[in-house]
Amino acid sequence: MRAHLVVAMLIALAAAAHGQLPPPPTQMAEWAVPWDQRIPGAFSAEGLLHAPAGRDGFVTARDGHFYSGDRRLRFWGVNVCFSACFPTHEQADEVAARLARFGVNAVRFHHMDMRPFPGGIFADRTLEKLSPEALDRLDWFVAALKKRGIYSNINLHVSRTLSRAKGWENADKLGSFDKLVDIFHPELIAAQKRYARDLLTHVNAYTKNRYADEPAVAMVEINNEDTLFLWGGTRKLGELPGPYADMLQAQWNQWLTKRYGTRAKLEKAWEAGAQPPGPEDLLGGQPSTAGQAESRWRIEQHEKAKLAVAADGQATQVRVEAVTGTAWHAQLNCTGLPSRKGQYRTLSFRARAEKPGTIEVAFRQGKAPWANLGLSATVRVGEDETEHRYTFACTADDDEARVSFVVGQAVNTITLRDVHLVEGGVEGLREVEDPTHGTVARPRPGRMETRPRIDDWHRFLHETDEGYFVEMRRFLREEIGVKCPITGTIALGPLGMAGQAKMDFVDAHSYWDHPRFPRRQWDGKDWLIDNKPMVDEPARATLWGLAANRVAGKPFTVTEYNHSAPNDWQAECVPMIAAYAALQDWDGVFLFAYSHNDDFRKDKISSFFDFEGNALKMPSLAAGARVFVGGAMGPLAEARTVDGDYEKMLRSMPECYHDTWRYVREHLGLSWQQMLDARFAHSLDGRKMSPGTGNAAVRWEAKQGTAGTGRFVAFDRGAAVFVGFAAGRMPIDAGPLRIEKLETPFATIMLVAADPKQTIENADRLLLIATARGQNTDMQWDAQRRSVSDKWGKAPQRIEVVRATLTLAGEGELQCFALDPSGARGKAVPVRDGKVQLGEAETIWYELVRR
Repeated sequence: MRAHLVVAMLIALAAAAHGQLPPPPTQMAEWAVPWDQRIPGAFSAEGLLHAPAGRDGFVTARDGHFYSGDRRLRFWGVNVCFSACFPTHEQADEVAARLARFGVNAVRFHHMDMRPFPGGIFADRTLEKLSPEALDRLDWFVAALKKRGIYSNINLHVSRTLSRAKGWENADKLGSFDKLVDIFHPELIAAQKRYARDLLTHVNAYTKNRYADEPAVAMVEINNEDTLFLWGGTRKLGELPGPYADMLQAQWNQWLTKRYGTRAKLEKAWEAGAQPPGPEDLLGGQPSTAGQAESRWRIEQHEKAKLAVAADGQATQVRVEAVTGTAWHAQLNCTGLPSRKGQYRTLSFRARAEKPGTIEVAFRQGKAPWANLGLSATVRVGEDETEHRYTFACTADDDEARVSFVVGQAVNTITLRDVHLVEGGVEGLREVEDPTHGTVARPRPGRMETRPRIDDWHRFLHETDEGYFVEMRRFLREEIGVKCPITGTIALGPLGMAGQAKMDFVDAHSYWDHPRFPRRQWDGKDWLIDNKPMVDEPARATLWGLAANRVAGKPFTVTEYNHSAPNDWQAECVPMIAAYAALQDWDGVFLFAYSHNDDFRKDKISSFFDFEGNALKMPSLAAGARVFVGGAMGPLAEARTVDGDYEKMLRSMPECYHDTWRYVREHLGLSWQQMLDARFAHSLDGRKMSPGTGNAAVRWEAKQGTAGTGRFVAFDRGAAVFVGFAAGRMPIDAGPLRIEKLETPFATIMLVAADPKQTIENADRLLLIATARGQNTDMQWDAQRRSVSDKWGKAPQRIEVVRATLTLAGEGELQCFALDPSGARGKAVPVRDGKVQLGEAETIWYELVRR
């Protein structure tokens, strides 16, 4: 085995030298996450919990944090979804006890509202009446959690699609779960209130409290990932079908009438910057002229792609006869066009196709590197002819630009008509528009409007979005009497964040390497991941997008977080989020998810997200709890509070619609390094964070563009965290922990004092977890190692054992013991000259005793 290890190390070092990630490990050991009452044994963090939950009074939000009585609370939580919210009484008792031992002190009840029982809370497919059996199981589960010191986070609207349950017009054309529409649709809002009243006024049969009055309910969330500033919101709002589009149109025009009163005043306000479309067509002819001597139109074909162009009356017929699987291998281009930075252009055309599909249009350079010059859009085409218009600002000067129609997506026949490119096209108030008649249009993808018009649209969205959440919070607090803190949804974009600042706390979500589904959403066979480690790419890390949404004076939570399986580097998830959340002094982290079903006794990596049974994540929870909840790692001393500027936020919205981190980065000028080395928050009401006096430290190193070089290190007196690669300088200084030698190509290491009142230097007992890579037996990766399709494999899991030499700060003789999968002591681990030698025992858990 040692010879194999040497060979593997040489391969890994060679890969690192050439900027490649280390190859998959060749030597792995079996490791289970057993279901018994001993686990996690020596690692048990149950002592961090204060049972029963709520014993000191209701959870409150004050001074930027959560409290129960005079005791500050931090929540280290997990999500349960669908049937996992409704276990049997026996299962509930087992799960509550298990979570408590792993240091979990909060459970987020998620996706309760999608289905009838047993997968959801409803009695039948009308999705309105609550199931008595579901309520009984929920009551018992909440009571069992409370008994163990575990709080509950109740989500209200997550995934109920009431429009389809009621058979409303065009409901099948709305997005998932009535998102966006339920922010402004009066009947959907009324239904949300009825559901909230039914659930929160229900008296728990076992705690004898209404959920609204339950001290063990830590928080209520109004609407999961649902805001007018949702990802893709501009496009989705522009594509709403009737009658929902008409409803939003009416509200937009009412808002304009209230703001301006008359059409004349609105026209005057919106005229600044208007540029009517110019009369000259810059293309010089229609695509049907491709191949003619004086024409600028050219057919471009690569490899075996084949297309033909012919005139069809006044239209152009584009026959795509063969494709290669790469869309740009078949293009129709108009070349030799002028581009002037900052000038506006408008491309317009009509299109239809024999078969429904997509094409792409772009304005780009006419030679390498073929950079985009302001326009890149995907166009849906079908049997009915549709009009398309795209106004854009040129991003650079170029005398050889081109308009491209990329048509190699599929064999098809596409008909183009009235293709024109003109200067200008920036519109204020159009002649046919009058708010008093309800005819002012909503923005459409591809249209360019004056700055005042764009700003008013974003003001309208902000006031509508904020108004919905403020009213829902008022209803919950005043009419139902909810005692715990309430939030609306996750903060998305600067104006979305500003709206959520009106809630009791602000929330955010993020995932590293979330699976993508190229053809059908949530197709269990057809999906891809990048399979890259976050530690290698600090500039792209999830952490800054989370931190960018914090508001001074409000508790801040992350109620969904994960590095999705089967990513080879997923073990970095818990150490990095636990350390960063502690350094930032956040108030809650909920890993997504504990389980998506009531089959809790998982013995392998079973899905993208579930922690239960995952040997690379579940065992890390107890150490993460000590880092975050136990205070082993304190907050950073430096605090960076930036003043909120509404006008600056408003002006950033075209680029930063849902992306607060982009706003912080590009409009406030902060780098990711500045988000790493200080606590961060926005000041929207004058409140600021105070500087601290702690000793916590953090650094993140990675060679840009060189894979397998990233290293994240965070430490304080009670904890040390390392995530990263062996390639690079040795030793690695992690404060009270020193990594003298790391033989495993990649590793995550967490060292904590078992007693949160002690430090690593003086603790009589220490706990260490060292994880690397792992997978199920017979997990079948594709050739690019980016998907296992539905071939996730079987138990047992196999892990790469971390081999390292460590030195710990402190006096006294150290003894080290390998722990078995239940957390019980196994054989002693060599400690030579004060150096701990990891790797001889096939384990991820260690207990160290100081004499």
